[in-house]
Amino acid sequence: MKRGLLFVLFMVLGSFTTIFGFKVTFIVEVPTYTPFDDDIYIAGTFNNWNPGDPKHRLVRSGDTYTITLELSGPIEYKFTRGSWETVEKGQRGQEIPNRVLNVDRDMVVNITVNHWRDFVEKQQAGLRKTYTGNIKLIKDFYSPELGNKRDIIIYLPPDYETSNERYPVLYMHDGQNIFDASTSFSGVEWGADETAEDLIKKGLIRPIIIVGIYNTGAERMNEYSPWVDSNYGGGKGDSYAKFIVNTLKPYIDENFRTLSDRENTAIMGSSMGGLISLYIGFEYNDVFSKVGAMSPSVWFANRRLIDYIKSAEAKAFTMIYVDMGTAEGSNPEAHLNDARELYKVLITKENLDVMYVEDRGAPHSESAWARRLPEALLYFFGK
Repeated sequence: MKRGLLFVLFMVLGSFTTIFGFKVTFIVEVPTYTPFDDDIYIAGTFNNWNPGDPKHRLVRSGDTYTITLELSGPIEYKFTRGSWETVEKGQRGQEIPNRVLNVDRDMVVNITVNHWRDFVEKQQAGLRKTYTGNIKLIKDFYSPELGNKRDIIIYLPPDYETSNERYPVLYMHDGQNIFDASTSFSGVEWGADETAEDLIKKGLIRPIIIVGIYNTGAERMNEYSPWVDSNYGGGKGDSYAKFIVNTLKPYIDENFRTLSDRENTAIMGSSMGGLISLYIGFEYNDVFSKVGAMSPSVWFANRRLIDYIKSAEAKAFTMIYVDMGTAEGSNPEAHLNDARELYKVLITKENLDVMYVEDRGAPHSESAWARRLPEALLYFFGK
């Protein structure tokens, strides 16, 4: 009889935590443009995805918002300003997957909300196309390597239609941000078309073709790294690289007058796009002779990029452009130190010519990358 009572008592005590849950405190940083009087809510599997539940309204505390909930097990959630029309969006204004958390203890979770849907959509709706020059758009270009589609946007040099010349090609990630303010997540474009037109017409660089590869929103982080970061994803970088080399480049070479050899093929990106550019440049060194990495995300996946480059080899002469602003992110000094260490590793490698730039006072932004783009183009394609 006593054993039976002890067993029942054990079952009750063992299930106590599951019934009442663990204490989870969410500390949330929101975009600086968030209206001061707006409330912030958390919605998820624990409240039937109610986007404006008063019981799940966060409390403002200085520059952040907080809420403590009793939760247990795996949960999914997002943050809103009271409706799905105001749900959070990603760093580049894209839709993001549900946040996921496995609650098995008391914990504190720090979150950064990058953008709100209504602000992104209003900004995009009010913008006009800002193309310059001869631009071609290929809609829904299919990748068998990744099983998805994306747009490809192409800049052709001024004399493309009136000559029989063939041209070097620069492949750029985050293609929606490089030519057109109306598709850029922030409403600010790189001006890659204007910059190329200007430098070409002034005779400062060779005429080039620029191929902008749109990111796919929620899959961007996954596709732009071959390594997995426990907080941010990743792991599809090899497939993304194969898509560029085995599917996209052959299509571009077949349909446009390109110089298809490695000497005339370059790849460039910023942030995570800088990380994947460096990876692709070494993995496919027989394809690319020029690699641009603006503000590369060296920190991603516990700085695996540094370890990778230490063991990688450039089989032939390769030009590498790396830069970093001195006011990037919430910890500028750490990002700057990462970039400096990357540079130190690169200059120890054979067959590399490395250009490294530190942009004083520059943040992590499209406008900063736009300002530095002429320097990179002159380095790669200058006459």
